[in-house]
Amino acid sequence: DLGHPPFGHIAEEKLNELVSDSNEGYEGNAQSFRIVTALSVSDAAPTDADEDFVAGLNLTSATLNAILKYPWGFHENSEKLHKWGSYKTEKPVFEWARSGFLPKVRSVEAEIMDWADDITYAIHDMIDFYSAGLIPLHLLANQRRGGDLARRVWKEFFDSTCEQKENQKLEQDRDTYENALHTAFGLAGVEGPFTGSQEQSTTIWRFSSDLISRYISALELVDPVKSSDGAHVKINQAERDQTTILKQLTWHYVIRRSDLATAQHGQRRMIESLFRVFRKAIIDQQWELFPVGFSQLIRAKQEIGAARWAADYISGLTERQVYELHRKLWGLI
Repeated sequence: DLGHPPFGHIAEEKLNELVSDSNEGYEGNAQSFRIVTALSVSDAAPTDADEDFVAGLNLTSATLNAILKYPWGFHENSEKLHKWGSYKTEKPVFEWARSGFLPKVRSVEAEIMDWADDITYAIHDMIDFYSAGLIPLHLLANQRRGGDLARRVWKEFFDSTCEQKENQKLEQDRDTYENALHTAFGLAGVEGPFTGSQEQSTTIWRFSSDLISRYISALELVDPVKSSDGAHVKINQAERDQTTILKQLTWHYVIRRSDLATAQHGQRRMIESLFRVFRKAIIDQQWELFPVGFSQLIRAKQEIGAARWAADYISGLTERQVYELHRKLWGLI
C-alpha cells in the first residue's frame, strides 16, 4: 500500500482526476512502483554498470517484478483500463524488470503477493472493522437463524452492493456469492456484537485462522506453459469467490458509508486545493514550499510535469499532515 495517498481511495480517485488533465493519471500500484524506483532514497552508490537504475531503493529486477500486480502501463490492457502498474516516467526500469516475461503476465511472486493481499483485505479488514463496531458480522453470519433483523441486514448488504456499477458481476452471479458468504461464515461462530471478551476474542482468532488456512491451501503452482492464460498460479474458484464477497463487506460498511459523505467531501476538497497550490508552486519554482530533499528531486528531473510531482508530494503525506498543511496554506493557524 505504499502508493495509497492520505484518505485512501477517496484521494486516489481525486488525484487520478486531477493528474489526468495533463498526464496519464494516478494509480496506487503505479505510484508504489514509482516510490521504490524513483522517489525513495537508499544508500546504494551509482556505478557505470547500473547508472540508469540507482534512483529509489536500487532493488533487483526480480523484486521489482514481484510487486507488479498489474505489469502494464496506462491504458495498455483493454480488459483493465482502470488499473496499471507503472507510469511512463519509470518506463526504462519497468522494461528492465519485465525483461524475459510475456506481456501482461505476472511473475509467480506477484501472483502469490496478490493472493496474499486478497486474503489480508478479506479477513483482517473484516475482523478489524467488526471489532470496531462497523461490520455487523454477528448478524450476517447468523442470518438464517438470527431472525428478521439479521435477514434484513443480509438482504440490504447484497442489494446495495449489487447496485454499484463496479459490482455488476455480483448481481449476475448473486446466488454464487451468497453461497460463498454462507460457506465462509460457516466457520464464524460469532454470536453478538464485539465486546472484547476473552471468549469472543478466541472465537474471532479461530475464525480468521481457519479462513487463512483455507485460502492458503486454495493456491496451487502450475506450469505456465500448460496454463491457458500463461499464469503461474491457480486459485480454486470457490475460495476466490469467498474472498471477493468478503472484501465487499469493507467496501459497503466502511469505505462507502453514507454517514461519511460529508467528511469525504471535505477530504476531496483538501486534496484538490493542495494539488493546485503545489502544482503552481512547482511551475513558479517556489521551492520553499517543499522539503529540501523533495525540491532537489524535482529540480533534477524537470522534464517530468508539475502535476506528477504535485501528486507525488501529496501521496507521501499523512492524513494529519494534510490537515496541518491545509490550515497553514490558508492562514487558519
